[in-house]
Amino acid sequence: MPILYETPLNNQDDFGKLYAKYYTMLCVIAFEYTRNKVLAEDMVGEAFLVLWKNRETIVITTSIKNYLIKSVQNICLQHIRREQNKTKTNIDENATFTHISWSNDYPLGRLFEKELAGMIDTAIQSLPEQCRKIFLLSRDDELSYAQIAQTLHISENTVKTQIKTALSRLRLALKDYLISIFFLIF
Repeated sequence: MPILYETPLNNQDDFGKLYAKYYTMLCVIAFEYTRNKVLAEDMVGEAFLVLWKNRETIVITTSIKNYLIKSVQNICLQHIRREQNKTKTNIDENATFTHISWSNDYPLGRLFEKELAGMIDTAIQSLPEQCRKIFLLSRDDELSYAQIAQTLHISENTVKTQIKTALSRLRLALKDYLISIFFLIF
């Protein structure tokens, strides 16, 4: 037979102490699920509300702390499932997708785009002069390897090698940012 724990739910003062003791910790846990401070606070509030409403009939077989943690986790997971179902329904109903440009109406997107452009420019400027020149002719002027070789009076193999070097150095210089971009996109 499970051990039943006494809970401080006999009066509002005891419940208030319980709330004060665990509220912040539970908000941190909820935030890990929701990544939204206000939503996390709502989830914790909901957990305490359910506990208060059911205080006379609830049977807790673990510590009150573990019960509250599990309750908050369950409420967060239920919320996430509801949101996923809403999104799935909206996608099914609206089969056409529109691309939302980060830069047009989203200040955070503009900031991110500006910062990323600055990082790319800095990385390109750090390339050796010949390598940078070849890379920019390829990317900005959209010249083929043969056209670049002819323009600079070098072999196509040199152009290929310099482009490969440029991409390798840029990848290395931007590696930490590329991971962030990947997670933001996906």
